This record gives sequence, C-alpha cells and structure tokens, in this order.
Amino acid sequence: MLMSTTLRVDDPSPPVPGTMTAYRLVPGKTGPQRETIPVPVPGPAEVLIKVLAAGLCHSDLHVLDAALTRPHHPHPYTLGHEGAGSVVRLGDGVAADPALARRFAIGTYVAILTTNACARPECDACGRGLANACLARPLIGLGADGSWEQYVVADANTVVPVPGNDPWHPRLPPRVVAVATDAVLTPWHALTRAADVRPGQTVLVFGCGGLGSNAIQIAKHALGAGTLIASDVRPENLELARRLGADNAVLPDELKPLLHEQGITIDAVLDVVGKQATIDAGMDLLRSGGTLTLIGLEDETVSFRPLVATRILLSIRASFAGTCASLSECLDAIAEEKVIPEVEEHSLDECVAMVQALAKGEVRARVALIPQ
Repeated sequence: MLMSTTLRVDDPSPPVPGTMTAYRLVPGKTGPQRETIPVPVPGPAEVLIKVLAAGLCHSDLHVLDAALTRPHHPHPYTLGHEGAGSVVRLGDGVAADPALARRFAIGTYVAILTTNACARPECDACGRGLANACLARPLIGLGADGSWEQYVVADANTVVPVPGNDPWHPRLPPRVVAVATDAVLTPWHALTRAADVRPGQTVLVFGCGGLGSNAIQIAKHALGAGTLIASDVRPENLELARRLGADNAVLPDELKPLLHEQGITIDAVLDVVGKQATIDAGMDLLRSGGTLTLIGLEDETVSFRPLVATRILLSIRASFAGTCASLSECLDAIAEEKVIPEVEEHSLDECVAMVQALAKGEVRARVALIPQ
C-alpha cells in the first residue's frame, strides 16, 4: 500500500479563474454541449477540485440518448461521473474542521465518488452503511455537475485521497484514477461485498469489456479466485481476458461443455452484461448455494425461475457503484499492480468526437478526457 506523503499537487494558493469550459447535457439536444460557465464556489461541506482527468463510458451514452426525448433530469448539468483532480479550495465547514482540513489540504490529489451520498445518520441508506444506495441527492455527472469541466465541487464525504498523493505515479496517474471510480470500483464492490468472493473459489464473469476486464483481475489477482472463467460473445474480448489472467475464456455456448469436461463447479457468477440470456446461463451453471451478482444493465427487465433459485438455494444479489472505503481499497490494489486498468487519454476538447466513436464501437479501452 502506498502511504500518504506531504507532496502537494499545486501551489498552496493556486489561482482559480472566474469561468471555465464545460461539456453539458441539455434536455432536448443531442450530444454534449460546450458552454462557458462560472467556476463554482464550494459550499460549507464541499471542496473545489481542479479536474485532472474525467472518464467517459457507456452510461454517458445512455443519458445523452435519453436527453432528446426523455431526459432523466429536467435541467442542464455537466456530464462526467468519473473524475480525479487536485483540491484548490475548501468550503468554510471543511476548513474549520481540523481533520477534514488536513485530509483535504490544498493540492491533495483525490478521486471523486459519483454516488454523492448525503452521509446523514438519519438517512435510511447512509445510516445503515449503504451510502452507494443513497437517493437524497443526484449522482455527480448524472444529474449534478460532473467532471467534464475544468473545476468541479464535491461534498467532502464523497471525495477520496489517492494513495501516495502523487499524480505522476506511473500506476496511479489521473487517467487511471478517474476511470477507477467506476470501471474498477463497481466490480470491486460487487465482488468483495455482494458476492463476497473468497480465496480458492471458482468465479465466472459474463462480459469482458471495460468493467469485466477489471473484474477478472480483481477476482483472480486481488481476491485469490482459484479458477476464473470469463465468457463473452466477442473473440477479441476473450483474448483480452486470457491476457489478464482468466484460466478459461470461452463463448457462452462453450461454457457447459467446459465445466463438464473439467469437472468445474461455479461458486460465484458476476454478470457485467445484464441480459436475460446471461441471467439464465448464470443460474443454470451455479452450484448449490452459489451466488449470482448483477451489475450489468443492458436489459430493462429480466426474470428468473423461482423454483430453480429456491431448490438449490441460490443467492441473487445486485450491486451499484461503491463506497469511499471500497474506492480506497481498489486504488490500493491498482497501486500494488493487482489491477491494471487499460485507459486511453484524450483532450476534453475531443469530447464530442469520443462520444461518437464510443457509440460506433470504435473504442475498446476506457477513455479519460484531460482538461486543457
């Protein structure tokens, strides 16, 4: 684990401009809209962060597609639910709290958690340790202003210092930290909390793209899965899965013969796809008492056969994003090279072109956008 140091990213009192460039979702319009907007002032419990990198993923495509006819929020907001940056201003309440003022001292290198939990003890979710299920506030970048801009405000309780506090560290540069807030955090939380994967277990991952490729590394290299099986419909993704440590990587219709021939039983299935076909296959392949964990969202609705689930005591669980504790853990795993996310870097000003390229299937790695 990398330990925190006194290194600071920026000058202790970095200048902050009055306006900035932002790429925003505007209801009724297609694609991200470039606008010049005021740099926000942090509220009492917030910090202002200079964005060093912001992720782009398929969730952004979904909300942009919906913006024309059925926007999920009625007001414009800045996109970007994956972000990393450096703290440049503290809200009055943060500055007045000695512990918070030290944790988020000016220049601290941080990751931004999209869930934007309220952290109130009386909150039904936060009060029970389920901050990633808090519905009190809109998600950062998916309702509240996100990181497709040069500066973003975030509540201090949804910001995590990056281990080592060094944005030039070869394993934790901003592009990696930004995408880790979703593409690594989501499978990490699902595998460690919902699926509760233990060393030596056999794990099957459906879907070997952005999240799935990281799930393979997490299960195999960080959690010690005894056997890791990956399944995808795309041969190139199966090849990637093998390179990342999968013991077997096969097409869906090859799974049953593989398990039969090698005498393998599946303890846990992580469904990164979220289609009826993968739900059905996962339930069919799990051993008695096994766990199916869902993080994929491809189908709007799915169903399962209660008799099958009850007869062999299957657990069916769902997981969304993660918590600050999970994010700290997965950043440590990246620092220790147990997980190596594949990320390509582009200028924030290429945002519109990269959205179009992702929609056309022309992007294989995760994408980080870098403000100028």
